[in-house]
Amino acid sequence: MEIDLTAEVGHGLAESATDADNALWPLISTALVPCGVHSGDPTSILRACSEAVTREVALGAAVGYADRIGGGERFVDYDPDDLAATIIYQLGALDGLALAEQARVTCVRPSGALFEAARTDRNHAWALVNAVLDYDPTLTIVGLPDSRLLQTAERNGISVAREFQPHRLLNANGSLGAVVTDPEAVARRAVDAVSSGGYDCVRLPWHTAAERACAKGVRAALVEAGHVVAAPSGSVQPELPVHLEIAGRASTA
Repeated sequence: MEIDLTAEVGHGLAESATDADNALWPLISTALVPCGVHSGDPTSILRACSEAVTREVALGAAVGYADRIGGGERFVDYDPDDLAATIIYQLGALDGLALAEQARVTCVRPSGALFEAARTDRNHAWALVNAVLDYDPTLTIVGLPDSRLLQTAERNGISVAREFQPHRLLNANGSLGAVVTDPEAVARRAVDAVSSGGYDCVRLPWHTAAERACAKGVRAALVEAGHVVAAPSGSVQPELPVHLEIAGRASTA
């Protein structure tokens, strides 16, 4: 069975962010890149786009609340229209930098507090879906199975990818709960989830060195179990949209 392994890369140029990227790039099939409003900067985003092209992995947008001080981890009570505009802004920023590398964005995943809010909050789920509908309805939206976000996306004809986080337990209400730190347990949970057929992608843990060691174990265990790590068919450097194709042509002047 094919499974997409994702992680956030391109958070910045600090030593800790660079160490995280170096550990994660060999493991993933889709790179989720923060778009500058909660994390990341133009230089780190551009480098991530270039790396994605070089490694032939898919490129996704990690969109969040405009909260650099809180790193996007704090809930922001946005007006839905304002949130949709903020997400469109982020998609455009990543798309523009991807264009410089002749790449394109293929999926969108809410990051930080927005990920949890979009699981249950009608307004914030709709804001993200509305942004995708306005910007590029061919994008895939990544989220938790049975979340309001994916339900809203599917009702509006948007493709979805069901995510599993092997290092996080779920609370009774479906929210993300305790962090699992035992590498063998994390790897076993990933294999069991993928084998169930109920998920399209596995999000690798990445925040700490210990979590990145778990991420390496997850990939190894999946491969050993006979699964193929790969981005969804057609998502690795697909044909550029017309407006990007025209903009990307070399000048004849």
